[in-house]
Amino acid sequence: MGAFLFLGTGPAKAKVGIAAVPGALPKTMQPVLYDINIVPDLTTMKIRGNELITIKVLKATNTVMLNALQTTVSSAKLDGRAATAVKMGAQTLAMTFPRTLSVGEHKLAIAYTATVQTSAQGLFVQKYTDQKTGKPTELIGTQMESTDGRRMFPSWDEPVFRARFHLAATMPRSWTGVSNMPIEKSVNVGSDLKRVTFRTSPIMPTYLLVFCAGDFDKISASAGATKLNVYGTRGTGSELTYALGSMERLVPYFENYYGVKFPLPKLDLISIPQFFGGAMENWGGMTFTERTVVFDPKLQTPSQQRQIFDIIAHETSHQWNGDFVTMAWWDSLWLNEGFATWMEAKSTAELNPDWRWWLRFDADTNGSLVADARLNTTKIQVPVHNETEANTIFDPEIAYQKAGAFLRMMEAYLGPKTFQRGLHKYFVANAYSNSVPQDLWMGLSSASHQNVATIANSWINQPGFPLVTVKSSCANGRRMLELSQRRYTSFADNSSTLWDVPLNIEDGSGKTMPVLFAKRTDTIASGNCDAPLILNGENLGYFRVSYDPAQQVIQQANFKMLSVADRLSLLNDSWQFAVDGKSQLGDYLAYVKADNGDIDPAVARTILGHFGEMENFEYGKPGEVAFKAFEVTYLKPILGALGGWDGPTSDVERTGLRLNVIAALARADDKDTVAEAQRRFAAFQADRNALQPPLRDTVIGIVGRYADPKTYDALRQLALSSHNPIEMQTFFGSVFSAKDPVLADRSLQSSLSLPPQFSSFAPIIVAIVGQDHPEAAWAFLQRNNDKIFGGLSQFDRIPYITGIAGSFWRGVSADQIASYMKANVPPAAAKEIAKSMEDVQLQLEHRDRLLPQIDAFEKSQ
Repeated sequence: MGAFLFLGTGPAKAKVGIAAVPGALPKTMQPVLYDINIVPDLTTMKIRGNELITIKVLKATNTVMLNALQTTVSSAKLDGRAATAVKMGAQTLAMTFPRTLSVGEHKLAIAYTATVQTSAQGLFVQKYTDQKTGKPTELIGTQMESTDGRRMFPSWDEPVFRARFHLAATMPRSWTGVSNMPIEKSVNVGSDLKRVTFRTSPIMPTYLLVFCAGDFDKISASAGATKLNVYGTRGTGSELTYALGSMERLVPYFENYYGVKFPLPKLDLISIPQFFGGAMENWGGMTFTERTVVFDPKLQTPSQQRQIFDIIAHETSHQWNGDFVTMAWWDSLWLNEGFATWMEAKSTAELNPDWRWWLRFDADTNGSLVADARLNTTKIQVPVHNETEANTIFDPEIAYQKAGAFLRMMEAYLGPKTFQRGLHKYFVANAYSNSVPQDLWMGLSSASHQNVATIANSWINQPGFPLVTVKSSCANGRRMLELSQRRYTSFADNSSTLWDVPLNIEDGSGKTMPVLFAKRTDTIASGNCDAPLILNGENLGYFRVSYDPAQQVIQQANFKMLSVADRLSLLNDSWQFAVDGKSQLGDYLAYVKADNGDIDPAVARTILGHFGEMENFEYGKPGEVAFKAFEVTYLKPILGALGGWDGPTSDVERTGLRLNVIAALARADDKDTVAEAQRRFAAFQADRNALQPPLRDTVIGIVGRYADPKTYDALRQLALSSHNPIEMQTFFGSVFSAKDPVLADRSLQSSLSLPPQFSSFAPIIVAIVGQDHPEAAWAFLQRNNDKIFGGLSQFDRIPYITGIAGSFWRGVSADQIASYMKANVPPAAAKEIAKSMEDVQLQLEHRDRLLPQIDAFEKSQ
């Protein structure tokens, strides 16, 4: 944009009044400034804390209620007067004072003791292995989202209660402390401690507060006026240079796109061993799971390097969407996460055009469409009533990917420049504040001169997505299209749901024709009769399309002439129609046949994924051997066309496809592939330089899968002797995939005694073993449930339990799976059980439906 907006960090008037926002806390007052002093003790696992909170009373009262959890209060005073009563609720702290508080500012002082956590919730201790010494050590981190700030300090722990934070923390002198703002001062305390005080933050929600402390390496750079720092455990500094370089490119990109300069003086990236499944966008101090951001070209592939850029793009985008402007309540989580999902792809694609990153986004969107066809799917804008529900709405398929795909579709419909202007208006209008969807619609409507809410509300306020059905006719060489829409589902549905669907029609004219299809049925003219027709051009829309047989024949005849995105759309739609019983497998295979000889990596990878699903359905069935034989016959020519095992590596996508093909051949039990992997691993054992990326991980994975006891022990020793987390993960992952039943049992036992930074892998190991040995793994899960999930936070535990249990659908009865979930998931998360159990039932139905068709296809080959 032409000009930047420079904004100070002082308080801003809230755009969304707190009284209008859901939440459990009374709206009689709001915090203005937290002055917090904490002393974590990793011996007693307690936090001694004192805080002085400046509050603004909005309505006269003599009671103060805020959030607190696993906390005891020793003193509570308001304007110097002690509370007459202090009462702890389930997750609240209520204090009654002798005098009624008048409207205006007051000072609340609380002395308290909180709890150091052993998993990523609130303030936690993370144990790990020092890369330099190989000895066990530890650090401190925080994870406040969604409702865990209350575990570290009593607070108004809801997003709309924005305030400033002035934090001081005591730590060992040899440690480095990091928070949202730069260090204000550091004072030695006692013989070996120091108290570090950080500068006061801008107003922000509690869930964005961060504090990390440990023995960190640090590397730094700048992006304009913003100081950039990357912190990692000692010995990882050199492996974080790519992360720092990524930030140097991303911060200017977002400043330019949003037209708003980054408002904090610095932006840090903190790499933490184990941590949790991804990353957290704390304002000015982003935290990442170590394995998602470290990069060593001797151990990792360029494909993995690209994934690092992408995840950093997601969290950096959040510094504007989510931090600078925050959703008012968790029901609008998509305003944070959908935005960041769309912008991570957009920024990655535009800064690295040769990566074809939108095709990756398309693949993720197809996964979202699969999930969104379920009976138990949710709306993008979803009601949230309590803390447990707030923890369960971080649905990657809906709040992240569907919302991101919706925003991409709206950008294409309104036009990229118009959409960008609308976003700039939105950020300026809601700076340092909270927003609701209507605020976004206002910005986009102002820029586009359209009533955006009319279009957008049909997408965020109702579940699912449309199936657009097209029937064509031809008159005088011109094609007429009869269009209809209804909700697409994997179940029977007679709802009258209607969407405003932005079609991008490609009809052979060389131009894309935009059409807003907002009726149940419509008729339009579109191109010549013999040209291929695509209604979702370049896969920009969030819907599926069912074409009549005549159009399918034309598409297949011209398949390789279509864009890659259009080919992926046709393949994914026709596959899902077959899976859900809307069409036959042969209709999908006709598109596969039309693609014969094509080795475009994105297209081939998609077909491999579908074949993998068929192989999964055939597992343990009479047709398994025959189908795997077909796969080997199909895959070997592709491997040859890619240059074989040692083909060229200059093209990252083709190299990645070659690795996928080799792995698929091994899964199909191709003896030649397994033997070649074992030969290369033997050479690696003699000379560690004999096996390098990109083949390294693939070979080690195959060897682990088909390991004998000697190989199993060798891989396990390689994992245990390494101090490098990336290398350790590769070897452990290989070990725990072993098919042999005796070795599988050893893997299960090992899941209970992993190195500290890998303890959260225990549930995944059980699920991996369960694919080949479901009865043994299921029995182990029942016996050791608390140990297996004990290292997970409350935030992670529900999706892990439902996901791991659901993965046993092939070998454990649905009734047993449902009973286990009900016994281990809180009632407030019953929707998560329903979703997981629906997936179990659908997998069984899909297998029953497709197996006869797959077997018939095998026999025809």
